[in-house]
Amino acid sequence: MKDAYNHELSDFLSEEEDDDDDDDDDDDDDDVIHLSRPGGDESEMVGLSDQFIHTRNSLTTKLFKVTAFFGMAGIGKTSLAKKIFRDPLVSTHFTKRAFVTVGPNYKLKRVLLRILKQVMGDMVITEGQELSLDRLREMIYQISKKNDKFLVVLDDVWDEKLWSYLVDSFPRIKVFVTTRVKEIMDSCPFYDLALINIRFLDKKESWDLLRKKVFGNESKCSYELEEAGKKIAERCEGLPLTIVTVADILSRSDDKKTAKYWNKIAANVRHSVFMDAYDQMHKVLYPSYEYLNQELKACFLYMGVFPQTYEIPSSKLKEMWVVEGLCPGNEFDFTLRHLRLCSIVLDRKTTTCCLSSPVWHMCNKEATKIKFFRGLDILDDIFAKEDLKSQRRLCVRNNVLFGIEDIYDSMASVEISTVRSLLCTGPYHQYPVPICLEYLRLLRILDALNVRFYEFPMEVVNIAQLVYLALTLDENIPPSIVKLWNLQYLIVHPHLSIVEPDGISSYLPMEIWDMKFLNHLQVVGGKLPIPRENSLLENLSTLLDVSPQSCTEYNLTRIPNLKKLGIRIELGPNDTEPLTCFDHISHLTKLETLECVIANPRITSEVGVLVPLSIFPSSLEKLTLTGNFGYPWEEMSKISSLPNLRELILQCYAFRGTKWRVEQHEFPKLRVLSIEETDLVQWTFGHRQCLKNLDTLSMKHCYRLQEIPHELGRDYRETHIKKESRRKIELVDCNPVALACVNKLVKALSRVASSRLVIDIHSSWDDV
Repeated sequence: MKDAYNHELSDFLSEEEDDDDDDDDDDDDDDVIHLSRPGGDESEMVGLSDQFIHTRNSLTTKLFKVTAFFGMAGIGKTSLAKKIFRDPLVSTHFTKRAFVTVGPNYKLKRVLLRILKQVMGDMVITEGQELSLDRLREMIYQISKKNDKFLVVLDDVWDEKLWSYLVDSFPRIKVFVTTRVKEIMDSCPFYDLALINIRFLDKKESWDLLRKKVFGNESKCSYELEEAGKKIAERCEGLPLTIVTVADILSRSDDKKTAKYWNKIAANVRHSVFMDAYDQMHKVLYPSYEYLNQELKACFLYMGVFPQTYEIPSSKLKEMWVVEGLCPGNEFDFTLRHLRLCSIVLDRKTTTCCLSSPVWHMCNKEATKIKFFRGLDILDDIFAKEDLKSQRRLCVRNNVLFGIEDIYDSMASVEISTVRSLLCTGPYHQYPVPICLEYLRLLRILDALNVRFYEFPMEVVNIAQLVYLALTLDENIPPSIVKLWNLQYLIVHPHLSIVEPDGISSYLPMEIWDMKFLNHLQVVGGKLPIPRENSLLENLSTLLDVSPQSCTEYNLTRIPNLKKLGIRIELGPNDTEPLTCFDHISHLTKLETLECVIANPRITSEVGVLVPLSIFPSSLEKLTLTGNFGYPWEEMSKISSLPNLRELILQCYAFRGTKWRVEQHEFPKLRVLSIEETDLVQWTFGHRQCLKNLDTLSMKHCYRLQEIPHELGRDYRETHIKKESRRKIELVDCNPVALACVNKLVKALSRVASSRLVIDIHSSWDDV
């Protein structure tokens, strides 16, 4: 590994020498910080005071050799880095300092030259003086030998070669990096790295920044204007660059102090003020897109089909990427993780992801430019008929009746035979609207889950190439569905879930067992019909939201390759007998994910076990139980013994009881544990090495919890997992006693252990 690194570094340095002659001299050598974009304002910052103090303290101690800011473009990395660089405590602590803006197309020799010019004091390098790369390195090295407090800030770094070169070449220099790409810091040992994720501004900080940029030092604005301004600031989603850009537009408007005008802006996310701001921000955001390879670009662009600010379920995104041929299913996690590490996709929630509004705007703009998809939002979009030609994907975001009819009129007048995907991603519309498929005979993907149908649209069964069908339907699926012999994904949701006396809300036709290419089947509350003797669905790997009555041995043995199973229990008014839906799960020897939810749980203080636990297959990797199952914590042994279980999610009193003790031999591979709503009071470990592989712990609405095992932050983990790994503990609306327990745990940790522990504590009171 070391030889490979030295070889790569050698190539890197030789390229720098070879390319040096091609360097242009258009940069102003006296200006170290080049700002060709909005943002990075050198004036007084607003917000992020907590991260400013934390970073300044980190820099002025000897704890970490490398400090790094990461976050999306425009979030304030540069501004905060400049503020820290100029802070009196920092400037007096470091005897030598340099601040260099790097960018994606940097030259190492130029970076070293800029560092040297800032630390040489009165010494001057003339324009004609030729200095080789080795000579520059030697000069900086000699200066660093005489100064043990030497700080170099590298702003806007895009690869790891530069910062690692400085660390390796100048051991006494402290390096401070800002980057959009988190993964470039992965090679830095955790004990040498203070990695800081720059957060978004909160509501108060957002309004303070907007007000300051619009009004400056003027007197306070009126109450009406302030209320409208706060809503506008909130629309900026906590991104400083959006706030500053919107404020600049407002400050130049003749109506800038009119409450009526501001209220119009606040009420419309597509207002021209926001659209103009996003257009101005495009130059700053675009490098994040350009940085991606072609495969990642396609996956990223596809996220733009979903509505603005929409939290995209990861499971839905995986379905669409796979069926569109953009990403193999086994590469989904890696692909999404990479987009998140590039700070272009946000992950505010565990099971969803989203795009910020400026990034969503850029995404749609780029997708339209290359005809990746065409989004239809308003009448102006619909009547741009020329834009519909040669489109492979149409994305309908206006699901109201008149909007749909206008779209069909446009389709009828334009050649759209190239369309392969029709995606109705607008808000769910409770009243039925027609879907005309007359002009879409070669359609492969029809996602109309947000469009309600009274009856099954029979014209669908004539689209022979269809591989993906998603509908919201009031009726049962007809037997003619079998005509769709290419169908791989079938997803049907009911508009209303009406529980019949037997607890079953709908059923599937017998012909479903004849659809041999079916890979993914989801019919909410549906019951699988009893198959014929020779029926077999070998390709079916995902079966979701089926009734407990579907999980018979006779049915499950005819789905031998099932990897993901979701069971939906809808209790009838007289259901008191235990259900046996887990009794035959062990026959699914390839099952990896099991989800079971009681859709209408009975929340009572005392409840019997409705679904007795049984033997689960050893292949199981993820288990989710949601609803008032009423299992005592002693029953956990049937789950904790699973050898491959990596993720366990317990919600809405899935387990009950005040005490839970985990022993050393339990959960050998568990990485994620999430508990939401429980009456648990004391949680303890029987040994210090319990849950040794746990990376993420999430506790939500655990109001009675008073004790969290202190072993969760133990130092010994440093020898058990990868050096770059970090453990995250999330507590949301939990007992203050439990919060105090976690804070005490953190204080007791060593410097190394605390650097690897991320604590996220949140209370709903903070949102009021």
